[in-house]
Amino acid sequence: MRVARATTVAFVVGAVLASFAQPASADDPITAALKRKEELERAVQISRANAERYQAVANQFQAVVNQTNARISDLAEKQANAQSEADQLFYQIQIAEELALVTFQLDETKALTDSLKAEAAEESKQLAAQEDLYARHLRTTYRQALISPLEMLLSSASLTEFANRLQAMIFINRQDVQLANEIRTLRADTQDKQDQASTKEKEILGLADQITTQRSQLATAKTKYDKLVAEAQTAIDAQAAARDVAAQQRQSAQGQVSQTNQTTAVLTRQLDEAEAQYEDLAAQAAGGSGLGAFNGSKLAMWPLRGPITSPFGARWGGFHNGIDIAAPKYTPIRAASAGKVVTVGRPYLAYGDTAVVVIIAHGFNFSTLYGHLDDLHWPIVSVGQTVSAGQIIAYVGMTGWTTGPHLHFMTIANGRAVDPMGYLP
Repeated sequence: MRVARATTVAFVVGAVLASFAQPASADDPITAALKRKEELERAVQISRANAERYQAVANQFQAVVNQTNARISDLAEKQANAQSEADQLFYQIQIAEELALVTFQLDETKALTDSLKAEAAEESKQLAAQEDLYARHLRTTYRQALISPLEMLLSSASLTEFANRLQAMIFINRQDVQLANEIRTLRADTQDKQDQASTKEKEILGLADQITTQRSQLATAKTKYDKLVAEAQTAIDAQAAARDVAAQQRQSAQGQVSQTNQTTAVLTRQLDEAEAQYEDLAAQAAGGSGLGAFNGSKLAMWPLRGPITSPFGARWGGFHNGIDIAAPKYTPIRAASAGKVVTVGRPYLAYGDTAVVVIIAHGFNFSTLYGHLDDLHWPIVSVGQTVSAGQIIAYVGMTGWTTGPHLHFMTIANGRAVDPMGYLP
């Protein structure tokens, strides 16, 4: 058993060391896992980019929906105002229609005016007859006035005839006075009726013209506002249709985002499984370091000071097996504790991963990994070198899969990645 175990360890260490010199064979399970990791990393990057793109499209459609809602609200307000004006005009037109009753009354007044005119004409005829009669009486009275009472007496056949002729003259005189009064009254009444008829006729004409003009103006204005209401409704319908299309497109884009996020989560989980090979490789390298067991509970110091942009644990539906510490490029990175350098360089370059990595073993059961190191300022340590805590080992860079300068820092204990925060002071 001891011989077999030693043989296995020697084989694994030899395979790890050989990976620095040349690409591993295709049937190497670790090599296949690393290759799978690189493929998954690319798939995750593409999936995340697609999710961001779909989300941007969804946001654009949401903006269209918001704009159309605001436009619809504005159009609805204008439509309500136009409808209010149209309703008001409708009532005014009803009032104008009610004025038709006034027109009917005016027609009756006109009939009255015509009647007054007819009565005035009839009275004018009567007045002419009365004036003619009065003129004859005046002529008779004038002729009688030329005969003196003595002559009338002498010319009469008897006293009775004289009395009758005298009484007739007195009657004619009295009748003439009454006839003159009636003529004056009839003339005044006739003139008054003519004046009233003329006044009423003018009022009728003026009011009829006013009603006609007002009805025409109101009808024109109502037609205008009815058109505005119809145009506003048409615009609202068009905006509502555009909003519905944008909402459908937004829903479709959000569905694509959801689907892409699910795909990203699946790929990220697969990537996390593939990144577990980092743990295996670091554990194997530490196991072959020849060091004793790491019994410390804490590392001596932080490898780099800066904000943690991605902690250890769940991330994007997957799992992040280290912490990301942001810092400007070329910032020195220090060994978190004393140990032995077991990996320097690009161990996964043959599979498309250009990340520069340094792994330091602090015991056969514990190691730290420093990733995305700068390649212009190459790490200043080498494999097999013993380093002390705080010693500069490399510089912050952007090699490998990264969107900004930072250090990917891992702690691997007993073959598994653990949260570095539990070991950092």
